[in-house]
Amino acid sequence: MQQRNAETRVAAATGPRTIGNEGPAQRAIPVSSALAPGTVIRDRYRLESLIGAGTMGQVWKAKDLLLEAARDPRPFVAIKLLSRDMQTVEDAMVALEREAGRARGLAHPNIATVFTFDVDPDSGLAFIAMELLSGKPLDQLIRDEPDGVPRERALAMVRGLAAGLAYAHARGIVHCDFKPGNAYATADGTAKILDFGIARLARETDRAADAFDAGRFCALTPRYATLEMLKGAQPHTADDVYALGLVAYELLSGRHPFDGRSADEVAEHGLRPAMLRDIRRREWRAIERALRVDRSRRWPDAQSFLQALQGVSPWVPALASLAAILALAAGYSSYLGYVKSRPDVPFESLPAEVQAQFRQSMDLGDYAYRAGTQSLTGAEALGVLFDAVAQYCDAYALHPKNPDAERALDRALEAFGKRLDGADAALRADARAGLQSLRQRHRVLAQYGPLVALVDELE
Repeated sequence: MQQRNAETRVAAATGPRTIGNEGPAQRAIPVSSALAPGTVIRDRYRLESLIGAGTMGQVWKAKDLLLEAARDPRPFVAIKLLSRDMQTVEDAMVALEREAGRARGLAHPNIATVFTFDVDPDSGLAFIAMELLSGKPLDQLIRDEPDGVPRERALAMVRGLAAGLAYAHARGIVHCDFKPGNAYATADGTAKILDFGIARLARETDRAADAFDAGRFCALTPRYATLEMLKGAQPHTADDVYALGLVAYELLSGRHPFDGRSADEVAEHGLRPAMLRDIRRREWRAIERALRVDRSRRWPDAQSFLQALQGVSPWVPALASLAAILALAAGYSSYLGYVKSRPDVPFESLPAEVQAQFRQSMDLGDYAYRAGTQSLTGAEALGVLFDAVAQYCDAYALHPKNPDAERALDRALEAFGKRLDGADAALRADARAGLQSLRQRHRVLAQYGPLVALVDELE
């Protein structure tokens, strides 16, 4: 969707309503007619002005008449309507529903809110209702600030965008089209992520359960797509990290780090981004690593990028913290009490949410382990291997004695210990403290043999 003006943009999706009457004075709009201001959908949403239009349809500013009747001071919403041409395209309505469903499940202050999905029974038009935003999209903001947005303001937005993507990543969703045009700076300075229209599922098990791919309805944006995406590889959270690094660079400098070239051109010519000099060294390191064309050398997800940007110690489990918080919110503590009494419960009998959290931790752990043993060296490899250990600890705590988690944790601990051979005393002390924190967080691992042995060895 292209932005028509700076007044609004949508963050999620809601539901189509039928095109009906707004009281006795207004008649229904015939199905064959073009939508126009004043059209009332589902006897509830009155279209006010067109915000944007694209291949899939139109986005309108609309007044929610129910909210107006309830004297809500903010009765306006955004309505995204599937165009009549797209109604005849196979699975186009499914794509809109998936956009709404995924966005609706991402309730986060840095992700635009989607309310509902619906289909108008009279006209057959599908639509979603979503949050109406006041401010401007980031692509317009970048054009308006050719020398870059002031550091503090820019970094606040980058942190917000990273937090929103991290929340999606923890739920197994890859945005797949993150770019300045799909992000928004509200009037109060909050950054919002928009348009999960071609979002994909990161986990193989989730893709098997829902094989529908909305990506075939929209082309990638080459200048923000990774090399892997351009080659048609399966989506990965690190793909969003590359786009996030590009957006961060543009906000801070006013320009694309590779002059708009696609990732395959960057790789072919061995291009490197010019260093941003008005930010702290750790902030530049975080952004520079996000911009690496080789996926294995990028941050594996938005949470690890965010923590690096903020200067969190590498011995704090960079990939695990958000997942741990979410697990607690989902009843993780009560579940641990359950598995304590039934340590050999079959995996298939676990609550679906716990199974999903287990798979997420294992997937992130596997990625970090491969990066730490095959791609990275030195301090980077050490930090990523600790991330792998932390992820596998989370998985093991969710399902104690799980053989896959046990094998993965043991090999990660072994690789981490080997990397520490010959390290100086300060580094070994930091590593030991990090491992101790994992034992304290997961009581089921307090006496886990290989973990205890490595802690003792580092003393």
